Amino acid sequence: MTGEIREIAIDKIHPTLRLVYDEDVILRLCEDIEFRGLQEPIVVELVEYWFQIVDGEKRWRACKKMGWRKVKALILEVSVV
Repeated sequence: MTGEIREIAIDKIHPTLRLVYDEDVILRLCEDIEFRGLQEPIVVELVEYWFQIVDGEKRWRACKKMGWRKVKALILEVSVV
């Protein structure tokens, strides 16, 4: 994957259509991120004026639950052929 890594405002990122996540999994991830930090950026692509999550929705949800305003993300370069 190629692209730019930068911090993005959490409210500019939209999740996928998956609606069900085990809350315990998100809470454990919150504890892990609090202890070790966000080890891997989430992966997003730019769609008009916002970002769509490609990979890392649980990490995004955990960061959002912890009250983070920004999250580190890899912005994929999407080429239209």
